[in-house]
Amino acid sequence: MTTAISVLHAAAPLLLVTMGALISEYAGRMAMFLECMINLGAFCCYAFTSLTGNAAAGCALAVLTCTAATVLLERVASRCKANMFLISLALNMLFAAAATFFSATLFGTRGVLYGEQFLFDARSARTATSTVCLIFSAAQLALLRCTGTGLRLRISGSDPDVLAAKGISVSAYRTLAWALAAADAAMCGCALALRLSSYVPGMASGRGWTALAAVFLGKKHPMLVILAVLVFAAAEYASSTAQNLALFRNVPPSILLALPYITALALIVIVPQKAEEQH
Repeated sequence: MTTAISVLHAAAPLLLVTMGALISEYAGRMAMFLECMINLGAFCCYAFTSLTGNAAAGCALAVLTCTAATVLLERVASRCKANMFLISLALNMLFAAAATFFSATLFGTRGVLYGEQFLFDARSARTATSTVCLIFSAAQLALLRCTGTGLRLRISGSDPDVLAAKGISVSAYRTLAWALAAADAAMCGCALALRLSSYVPGMASGRGWTALAAVFLGKKHPMLVILAVLVFAAAEYASSTAQNLALFRNVPPSILLALPYITALALIVIVPQKAEEQH
């Protein structure tokens, strides 16, 4: 039972950012910026919490700031008719640079940020963040499967002409998809920062890319995507646990830490894809 709960705690932030990746993929505009948005969200959480003295306010401001920045840049790129795939990759680099720049400017360091104003009980933070992540993940799954908005989000990627024929803006729903993806990634970053009671550069640790891999492996089917997330979370838990076992004392820590990524790579190679997806 303890192991299952630990895996669930590991899965919760990853599941949330994976929902953002899934929504963006449904809309036909994969959010490739998730990795560095997680890092930026974590930094903003630290900065705003330090400013306000309230973790909830800090998280809310972090999510709003990251989402607003993404929507603004997305609208500018759309109006300029830019290649949105390349824009998504460019945003990933921009968000990485933004976190580094503001960390150095506001706090005088590009390294780890911590302080008494950002100190939380580890167990309480883990429980609270897991609960919030799971609630928002379930809400977005319900949005996708049970509402007209979710249906139009899915159609905006698979059959955009159907929406256009009915006078519905495809661009608006694709913007919404990126907004949700950015919010999810920022919330994931907030969760990671609160759990560690600090901001650590690169603390996303590949979760953004793992989320994209989960969508790919799950073939955009929500239940299969959730299963992929649980597998990756189990690999993450095994990676952290194995370091404390005598059986693996002679195994380099770098190999154990790479276990989640090795798992992702192995599944991508092993899991068969449909012929039309391979070409």
